[in-house]
Amino acid sequence: MTAQRYPTVRLSSFGAATPRHSSAERIFSAWLSGEAAPPVPPRRSEDNLWDTLTTQAITAALPPPEGRDHCGLILATTKGDMQRVEAWLNSNSAEHGASIPPLLSDNVHALARRFGLGGPQMVISTACSSGLTAIIEAAMMIESRAVKQMVVCAADVAGEFIQDGFYALKAITRTRSRPFDRKRDGLALGSAAAACLVTSSEHRPPGERGPSISLEGWGMSCDAKHLTAPDWEASGLIRAINQALTGLDAGGIDAVMLHGTGTAYNDAMEALAVQQVFNHRPYLTAAKGFLGHTLGASGVIEIVLAAWMLHRQVVPAITGLEDPQWPELNFVRACPTAAPMKRILKTASGFGGLNAAIVLGILNGESISHD
Repeated sequence: MTAQRYPTVRLSSFGAATPRHSSAERIFSAWLSGEAAPPVPPRRSEDNLWDTLTTQAITAALPPPEGRDHCGLILATTKGDMQRVEAWLNSNSAEHGASIPPLLSDNVHALARRFGLGGPQMVISTACSSGLTAIIEAAMMIESRAVKQMVVCAADVAGEFIQDGFYALKAITRTRSRPFDRKRDGLALGSAAAACLVTSSEHRPPGERGPSISLEGWGMSCDAKHLTAPDWEASGLIRAINQALTGLDAGGIDAVMLHGTGTAYNDAMEALAVQQVFNHRPYLTAAKGFLGHTLGASGVIEIVLAAWMLHRQVVPAITGLEDPQWPELNFVRACPTAAPMKRILKTASGFGGLNAAIVLGILNGESISHD
């Protein structure tokens, strides 16, 4: 895909929620403090966890009521509200048995109705790159002036169906997630929802909350090497990163928020991409050791955390990383690192060889908190 740059698009009013933390700032503070990684999620999710998480995330990202009639909504997810699907499958009712099962589009329409968002509505489901892809889609809509503002929400709940799939792939850790560590042996799953408001940089909605960040570049690719495994040569991810850096100096990237699943091949692929793209040593971090892998939600919740990194000028450590397999790379481990930052690169990779990358920057004139 031809690279584009979107210096006139801003991200703001960030919201996020996990079963342990009900706001983006609380999640960031817990990660920064070195709070332990979450336990293995229960086989069956608590009732209405999807509704609880999406409500907390979207509520924090909404524009003022007077702007919602024309505000659109993009939902990024891999599986959607699986509890409703499971309820449909388990129903003995002839009426339900003959009906169409719940669709991902049903999820986004239900959310738009609940929050009074009357603009365009769509679902992005590109495996674990869904969140970044959704933000990129919203940015293109803003740039084309198809809409003035979009809420992007990403959500997935790690219930029984999802856990069974990753156990079948032998991708689940036997101990704990250790991204980029020599002893890593797989990923840990997590549940989350996250949301942000995407607008033009000329349009600042009244009452927006949290940091305000510019979307400075993006890239997407599909290497299509394997159904589930990444390209060992990292060609697709490198291509997506280079697209995102079009018109920018790679040396101006101060930190990289990696996908960091803790699986052997994905971490190796990302490490190779960093070595190939960057001649300097940007700070490297990843959040899945702390959050667990939240699948389609991971891109947006990690964009939210990257925004808080820029806002607070600090890079949290990678939870679980003790002995890096690539000691020559500048992984942040053990404790956070305070650092002056103007730009952060966020990457994501998913099944089918899907890759995405976004460059976040500080908007001109924005104040930076050092608290």
